[in-house]
Parts: sequence; C-alpha cells; structure tokens
Amino acid sequence: RCLAVGRRLPQLEEARRKAVASSSDVDKADADADVDDRALVVSADVSTPEGISAIVESLPKDASVKYLIHNAGVLGPIAPLTDIDRSAWRNVAATNLDAPLFLTQALLPHLKRCAGEGGDNNSGTAGTKARVLHVSSGAAHGSYVGWGPYCVTKAGLHMMYRCLSSELSRHDVLVGSARPGVVGTPMQDEIREFDGPEEHFPMQTKFHTLHETGKLEDPDDVAAYFHWLLSEVGNEEFGDEEWDFRNSKEDERWLKFSGA
Repeated sequence: RCLAVGRRLPQLEEARRKAVASSSDVDKADADADVDDRALVVSADVSTPEGISAIVESLPKDASVKYLIHNAGVLGPIAPLTDIDRSAWRNVAATNLDAPLFLTQALLPHLKRCAGEGGDNNSGTAGTKARVLHVSSGAAHGSYVGWGPYCVTKAGLHMMYRCLSSELSRHDVLVGSARPGVVGTPMQDEIREFDGPEEHFPMQTKFHTLHETGKLEDPDDVAAYFHWLLSEVGNEEFGDEEWDFRNSKEDERWLKFSGA
C-alpha cells in the first residue's frame, strides 16, 4: 500500500485515483474498487506536530514502512536574505527541515519493523532494508540570489541525509538523497510569477526559458525515477552519494526500468 500525504485533500484524492488507474496490473474498470486498498491519503501539514501525529495515527500500530519519501518543500519569499523576517524564515524551515527530521523520528519504529522483516539484510539487492529518500535540489549546493531561506534549508536537508544515513544504517534503515532537476510543479509557477525587483531574483529569466522551451522535467518521470531508486538500486549504492535524475538518463538500468 501507498500512503500519500499533503495539505489539499481534493488533489490527493485525484492523484490516488490516477495512480491506481494507471497501474499496469489493475484493470481501469476495477480502479475505483481497488483504490481504497491500494493507495491511502492523509490531509496533513507536515510542518506541524499535529500533522505528523495525523500521519502516524493513520497507520496501524503494527504497520511496517518500507519506503519514506520527503518531498514536501516551500520556496518561501523571494527577497534578500537580509530582509527575511523571523516568521517567514520559520515557515520555510518548518517544512524543509523540521518536517523530514521529525517525521522520520515518528515513523522510525515502523521503518525498523520493516527492516526486521527483510530477511537477508546483508544482501546487496534492493528491497531488503527500509529506505528513506530526501528530495534535494541544486539550491542545496549553490546559492541563488533571492532564494536564501530555500538554499539554506535545502543545504541543511542534504547534511541531514548524511547524518541520518550514518546513524540509521546500523538499524538496516537506509537514507538516500536525489536531485530531480527543474520539475514542472506549482513551485515553478510561483517562480515565474514573481513580479518584484529584478535585483531580488536576477535568474528568473532562466526559469521562463526552461518553461517556454519545454525543458522542465515531467513530474511523472521523476516519480518513476524515485520508484526505481527505492525499489531497484542496490543497498550500498542507494545512500552512498546523492543521486541526480539528469545524470541518470544514460544509466542503462534506469532506461530499462523506465522503458525508454
């Protein structure tokens, strides 16, 4: 089963129905009947303790969590870092940093339970250990003028992946990180719609060009890539270095998995 979490329930329900209907082993006519069993949704704000509690409470007490993806992220106000007020800073940090840490903490018993059921946990094949995937960004490794809170928190998320990877490996819980590239999501709409001073965001033109030339990554392709990382990549390789979707486009294993 898959548990999808987000703030907007209608979008979650639509995504759930789409995922089940497109599954290769489910007849579209049976999608409505199977949707409740195959994919579950929880409307929750992961930046709050209440939201994290709602996620945990949605699971059976003896549930095993095999894969956990930390994809929630907010850009925050586009402005000089020296102009960001404390409230705006905390809002970005709560989603981009606090949420992945405290959700991992809250789900750790379920992740460990899955790891304990994994059988031969010394195997190099995928699927024998629980996995946590952090969704990273180029902004974790290079500064963008106007994106101060986002860059700082994404850099922190990268180091969190490194620390958790070292700490949790002894529990057979693997932690990895992946950069999806520039993806056609609502965050890109927010970036292109910025109408403030040019000096606050001098690289905006780049994102308009990517959109206009059709060079944004497709969210469905990125989702499939995350699936491949979680389910197919070997244990040693999964968390060793940060993955980059763009660099994997020539990887024969990914090409075979994606049918490209």
